[in-house]
Amino acid sequence: MDFEEKRKRQTIRVIVAEIGMVLAIVAVVVVSTLAAMGFMISGNGGIEQSGLMQLHTLPTGASVKIDGNTIFARTNLSRTLSAGEHNLEIYRENYDTWQKVIKIKSGVLVRIYYPRLFLQNRVTESVRKLSTTQDLEFYAPSANRNYILYALNDAPEWQLLDIRGDEVKATPLDLSGILPGMVEEVPAKRTAQTIETHTYQFRGKVEDIKWSENEESVLVKVSYDGKTEWVLVRLKDPVRSVNLTKTFGLSNTAELRMIDNSANQLYLLENRQLKRINANDGVMSRVLLDNVLSFESFDTRVIYVAEAASDKKRTVGVYRDDEKSGTVLAEIPEDEKVQVALSSYYGDDYMVWTVGAKMRIMYGRMPSYDENRVGLPADLQPLVEGDITLSEAPDRLMISPGNEFVVAQKGAKLMVTDLEMGDLYEYEAPSSKINWFDASMLYTVKDQQIVVWDFDGTNRRNLAESAKTVGNKSPVVDDNPVVLANNNRWLYYLVTQDGNTYLTREKIRE
Repeated sequence: MDFEEKRKRQTIRVIVAEIGMVLAIVAVVVVSTLAAMGFMISGNGGIEQSGLMQLHTLPTGASVKIDGNTIFARTNLSRTLSAGEHNLEIYRENYDTWQKVIKIKSGVLVRIYYPRLFLQNRVTESVRKLSTTQDLEFYAPSANRNYILYALNDAPEWQLLDIRGDEVKATPLDLSGILPGMVEEVPAKRTAQTIETHTYQFRGKVEDIKWSENEESVLVKVSYDGKTEWVLVRLKDPVRSVNLTKTFGLSNTAELRMIDNSANQLYLLENRQLKRINANDGVMSRVLLDNVLSFESFDTRVIYVAEAASDKKRTVGVYRDDEKSGTVLAEIPEDEKVQVALSSYYGDDYMVWTVGAKMRIMYGRMPSYDENRVGLPADLQPLVEGDITLSEAPDRLMISPGNEFVVAQKGAKLMVTDLEMGDLYEYEAPSSKINWFDASMLYTVKDQQIVVWDFDGTNRRNLAESAKTVGNKSPVVDDNPVVLANNNRWLYYLVTQDGNTYLTREKIRE
């Protein structure tokens, strides 16, 4: 045997084997990388890039069907899907069913975090008698859905309801001598033996209430005796409340927006001048912006509509606190109707304005003032190319509680833009009196029923259909805010029964 020849053959086999292993490893890495990027073999044998769906539901543990096929895992879950439309159905025993046609784009992560299933065969229970019919001065849930604040007509005492747990706890707040319109009732007769007591009645009208982010204060607008006053009410210690109108000498036309979580810092618009005030220190800033017609704020950032110095035009601009001036984003003819809104979502600022039925959305980092800049800042990008054309010129522009959706509203017509995907949804709501049910759902009270639906108009459900009433009489849903408690277990609303108003609730989730 030629040992030299044998050695050469073994060397060749080793080299071939090593090359094969290297190629196999490379193939595995390439395939794994492509799979991680969503590439898959299509039905016709070609390679196409899929998308990734992340699905979260309330409650979790729901079963899922995709295009009619039940998948093994239950929510919450992630799933790779081919690009295109898919029919998604979510269901769970003793709950209703949620379904929608979803769009998957190649190489794009689609987050579906909003599906909510409602417990069926719910039972309503009366929690607290609030008043006789028509005796409520106001009823105001907090934005974070942990508290409800209400007061009766003429009463000097407010009630703060804590709805964070299964037991509703009430705390009375004495605002006599604090709120404008509190009138002291003097006894008709006084004698030396009379112990003087101070009895108050509220003779004003609460025009508006805004909750602070930390839920420890409310900004209250009160009208009384032909005047309008703003008061910052400290809920934990009412005696520390601040009458902002008296402290800063505000006029009847003043408008205020909270800046920080505790409402110590506020923006003031008065006589077309935007200023900043410190409620704790009683300090007012210089004029930050002049000729401002309207504005909206998000933390210390502002988007505004101002009257231009000339040419009969108005401007849409943005302003970052403590800077020299604002940055103009657009010029608008003075006869055009303008709405503005501001949001921050996943680290980007979103600046929104409508001119008639045209809407423009820019995102990125809100620009700082630069007197030498010409045109829009380079780091601002349009959400979609050009203007978004709406079917109607909106009367109202608002941002969802989770800052993800922009709603342009004209009566019952809703035009909703998804800031993440850039999609526009237009539909007729059941009523023009709409509000947010949670971060992604809206609701209205119509014909004594609570109707809820997803932001895009789908999954419309009547919550009154699955509820049973304890007792012989069916209560009537009153036209007041509906509150989904932050614990996502209880749904609170007002009903009228036997001439009285009751706070009622249902457990919508086990």
